[in-house]
Amino acid sequence: MNTPFPVRQDGKFSVEEFFALIESRPEEKRWQLIDGEAMRMPMPTLVHQRIASNLAYALNTHFRDQRPQLCACFSVGLLVPEAELFRPWADVAVLDAMADYESYANKFYFVAEVLSDSNTDKDIAVKRQRYLQHPDNLYFVLIEQKQVRLEVFARATGWQPITLEGLEATLALPEFGFTTEIANLYRGTPLSG
Repeated sequence: MNTPFPVRQDGKFSVEEFFALIESRPEEKRWQLIDGEAMRMPMPTLVHQRIASNLAYALNTHFRDQRPQLCACFSVGLLVPEAELFRPWADVAVLDAMADYESYANKFYFVAEVLSDSNTDKDIAVKRQRYLQHPDNLYFVLIEQKQVRLEVFARATGWQPITLEGLEATLALPEFGFTTEIANLYRGTPLSG
């Protein structure tokens, strides 16, 4: 479950306060700042990790041959312009292929979140709002880990959600020239059929 720090009197942590607080925490714990609220991210399940790694692998296999300027990264910190109190960790994000030494990427084209029991509707709504406002982002995908179901938001369709269900459904990301069967994302999980 996302565990918040004690809330300040004004209810918000600045980025500097957030980093000062997490600096004293164990390194194996990950924290994110969601509109000023510092949240500890629980250990993900193996199914969660498998789905995210399957997606990153499928994207990177495609990018290697078709879009070598792009790379799908697993568990990455993101920055969104004009969302100063927002420092999330995304399960998968598509970035420029050339990496730098920063901890957070300020330019991304795709974000996927694998939903966990600890995610609240409020957290997901804030993340969706922030990811969709990023000027370079083309897609936001929510992936269920306990049922075969994705919700896909695309800039090209005015961010109207499309729900995909069942292993035979296809995830299509036309701006990347990418398609994959949903079964590929759930490979190696109890939902793989």
